[in-house]
Amino acid sequence: MKKVLLSIALIATSFTTVAQVGIGTTTPEGALDVVSTNSALILPRVANTAAVATPVNGMLVYDLSTNCFKGYQNGGWSDCGFAPSAAAVAASTSVLSQIGSQADSPDTENAVVTAADLSTILPAITGVEAANQTAYQDYIDANPGSFSSPATQAEVQAMVDVVAPQDVVSSDTGKTWHDRNLGAMQVAISSTDAAAYGDLYQWGRAADGHQFRTNTTTTSTLATTSTPGHGSFIIPSAEPYNWLTIQDNSLWQGVSGTNNPCPSGYRLPTATELENELTAWGGNHAASAFASALKLPLAGMRNRLGSLVAVGSAANYWSSTVSGTNVTRLSFGVSTSGMYDLSLASGISVRCIKD
Repeated sequence: MKKVLLSIALIATSFTTVAQVGIGTTTPEGALDVVSTNSALILPRVANTAAVATPVNGMLVYDLSTNCFKGYQNGGWSDCGFAPSAAAVAASTSVLSQIGSQADSPDTENAVVTAADLSTILPAITGVEAANQTAYQDYIDANPGSFSSPATQAEVQAMVDVVAPQDVVSSDTGKTWHDRNLGAMQVAISSTDAAAYGDLYQWGRAADGHQFRTNTTTTSTLATTSTPGHGSFIIPSAEPYNWLTIQDNSLWQGVSGTNNPCPSGYRLPTATELENELTAWGGNHAASAFASALKLPLAGMRNRLGSLVAVGSAANYWSSTVSGTNVTRLSFGVSTSGMYDLSLASGISVRCIKD
């Protein structure tokens, strides 16, 4: 025991006298010398600088509320450090100008800003989701009064926060769902609320642009992998009417499933989960679907020929359940409903469920 205590004392003394610590090196060249060829030093990440109870001069943190580094000096916290490059500032300014221009009234210029564009805005916008790109564009067109010209970072952040889906718990099944369709600008205020329709996905594909209702680009060339490399709507010419040359049943399976279009922690519902909601509605038609906690609208679909059909009169929602060469979906209209199979090349709605 005495030898152990003596060893600890010697180590402590060496740190005190040498005052150098090396990580990844045995020959530190400063008080702390971190050496790595494939990693980096991560500073403490705090909700905001107020979370640091007793700041002292020389502290460095990463402030999550403003997404930047800050230092404590002369008795106070600095503004954001590590100034962005001139190119980054120019890119941010360009996107904000674009949003301000497209938020026009009357709406003569449709918004085409992408989720990737929003990610270039400084300070960084938090919560941007590629699957919400249509909703961002619709919001800009529908709410010109919410933006200056050019738009400000705060105005864009407010849009992203408003468009972000919220959780809603089904009183019938106890399951937690998103409160709107994937890509929808808002929660449905009626069965025929166009702002709540959202995007139309071919089963198993990621949010690559094919899902946009305004996308009229199509191709008859089937994809050879689960990542087609383009945003065209794929139109197969023969059965089994799949956008892939070889069916891949591993797509969209769970929160970690390949191409899962839902945000982190969410996934496609199973056929059973959708059917349980349907059964609980009782009336089993559009009015009951809208009256439920999910407020499902009559979003229509894009058939395997690429045409928009039944918008405002019918709805279809994908499940993750594969049925042979098809997938089971929830389908309902004004007076009918049920669980039916559908070819993977069709484009229909997605409503995410919490895992």
